[in-house]
Amino acid sequence: MFCDCGSRKSSVTTTTRLENSVRRHRKCSDCKKNFFTVETRELVSKQEPQPDERGLYTPEAAISLKMSKTLARRRNEDRVSSYYIEDDYE
Repeated sequence: MFCDCGSRKSSVTTTTRLENSVRRHRKCSDCKKNFFTVETRELVSKQEPQPDERGLYTPEAAISLKMSKTLARRRNEDRVSSYYIEDDYE
C-alpha cells in the first residue's frame, strides 16, 4: 500500500471490520496524510505446502507460507487494536 507521496511507510490508526472485508485507516509516516485500505478475504481451500525431500519449498509454496504468516499477524493486530479501541470508549 502506497500513499499519494509514494511512501510505503504507514501506520494503522483504526481498523473496521465489514461483512467480507477489513477497512484500515492509515497515516503516512513521511507526509502525515491519512488514507485507508480495504482488505477482502478470498477463501481458498488447499493443503499446507510441504517441503521436498531436501527440505526446500518451491517459490510458490514459500510465498504461500509468507502470506499465511502475514494474515495471522494481521488477525492478531486486529484483535489487539480492537481491544484498545473498546477500552478507550468504556
